[in-house]
Amino acid sequence: MTAAPDFVPPRSAPHALSTLGVVLVAAGRGERLGAGRPKAFVELGGRTLIEHCLATVSALAGGGHLVVVVPAALAPDTLDIVAAVSHSGSAWDVSVTPGGRERHESVRFGIDALPGHVDVVLVHDAARPLAPAALFERVAAEVRRTGDAVIPALPVADTLKRVGPDGVVHETVDRSPLVAVQTPQGFPRLGLAAAHDRLGSGENSPGGLGSGGLNPGGRGTASSGPTDDAEVVQRAGGTVRTVAGDMFAHKLTTPGDLALLEALLSAQSGDTIDLTS
Repeated sequence: MTAAPDFVPPRSAPHALSTLGVVLVAAGRGERLGAGRPKAFVELGGRTLIEHCLATVSALAGGGHLVVVVPAALAPDTLDIVAAVSHSGSAWDVSVTPGGRERHESVRFGIDALPGHVDVVLVHDAARPLAPAALFERVAAEVRRTGDAVIPALPVADTLKRVGPDGVVHETVDRSPLVAVQTPQGFPRLGLAAAHDRLGSGENSPGGLGSGGLNPGGRGTASSGPTDDAEVVQRAGGTVRTVAGDMFAHKLTTPGDLALLEALLSAQSGDTIDLTS
């Protein structure tokens, strides 16, 4: 599917989100899930994760442009999904683009596929299919208010221990300054694109940004590269702020997460959940 013409905000109801772009990263292999297919194409409640995300983004007021980044071989299937769930009169244009070898490449391809008028970009992982529309809007509003990168975050509730390779606990870690980070993560478009360009060029920066990108599985380490787009921007000198996250933005990584997401989906739909079974 080719990119749609530049979006023109409706004259009757202009909205700050009219220049919003969303990059939906759905190119991961999902090896830890063990589903035999990329996890963005796994079904949750009878719909693929991509379909859940499409429905949420399409509900955002004001419209914008959504780019779905998928493995090249699955681009035709994704186009079929988009065609099946899209409806006339939507304020959102949707396009599909192939991903790269690594996550940061996929994000960069998604940014490049956005129309030129987009000035705020939300990067969202399809592996968080139940992230609510309110979370997208909260992140986008804070980007516009501050001009900085913004990420949703939740306080860490569990006690944290630092453990050695032998399994012996060395210390209890103070959790008070720690948060668990989610997506969508929001950025001024120019700053995000420049930070990814810097990463792609291998330019040296604090923390060893020039030492390499994310590994093929998309999971970075302290030595191999950033693990999310906020870190890409921060290593390039940008400021990253937080807003309140949402429990429904849980990430699908393992089979156990799929069961939890099914329960959250039932709760989101207002169904009764039996957590004792």
